[in-house]
Amino acid sequence: MKQFSGITIFVFAVVLILTGACKKLPTDTSLLVLNISPYFGTDSLVLGKSYSTANGDSISFNRASFYLSGVVLTGTDGTLLPVPGYILFTPSTGQNIIAGSVPIGTYKSISFNVGIDPTTNHSDPGTYNSGPLAAQTPAMHFTTNATGYIFMAAEGAVDSTNNHLSPNKAFSYHIGTDSLLRTVNLPDHSVAPYTAFTATGTKVLTVNIIADFSKLVQNVNISLQPITNTTDNVVIADSLAAHIPGMFRYSN
Repeated sequence: MKQFSGITIFVFAVVLILTGACKKLPTDTSLLVLNISPYFGTDSLVLGKSYSTANGDSISFNRASFYLSGVVLTGTDGTLLPVPGYILFTPSTGQNIIAGSVPIGTYKSISFNVGIDPTTNHSDPGTYNSGPLAAQTPAMHFTTNATGYIFMAAEGAVDSTNNHLSPNKAFSYHIGTDSLLRTVNLPDHSVAPYTAFTATGTKVLTVNIIADFSKLVQNVNISLQPITNTTDNVVIADSLAAHIPGMFRYSN
């Protein structure tokens, strides 16, 4: 029987360890990144810049934020893949947000909620030390936990004369409460001219999405209805919330 030296045994053990480690190196997941770009119509939305509404009046934004949750990818085989977590979008930090990790595979569409699920919505932001659900400045939460988080905040100024002049009247839209949680279902991205989303495990899976704030305020007379904190003007809040699913589209 052959005798093995201590050095030979050591080298053999190292080879076994490295072989086992190498089997674990190939990843079976990819990072899912949502590249969300704010727009107003066909133009990129820049805070403080004036844009023309559908009726030709001027509008500008100094705030355009919203929560995303309940992200679900649909595989090309119809499998639904929930991606847990909460995302707070703002124009300054919204692009290239890491939503989570997803298994390798091909996916044809994505859906998500604008808002927070009822249980989390009524939790206390003070219990979160960091992250999207922690207390934010400016606040993305109403004054009580019973009312919950502000799902979408749009603030700025609009022409009050309807004569296509510069924005001169402030508006503030804070949309929330459980009943105004809205689901966005984006269409099949595997159909031409698009191609399916592919998670290879070797690179980031990026989904490029446009959030068009012109859709939020379409058919809304902002100068006559400039303010809602949802519960104080339910009619305008309902109207704005009804427009939320139509705000979003793929950018490529």
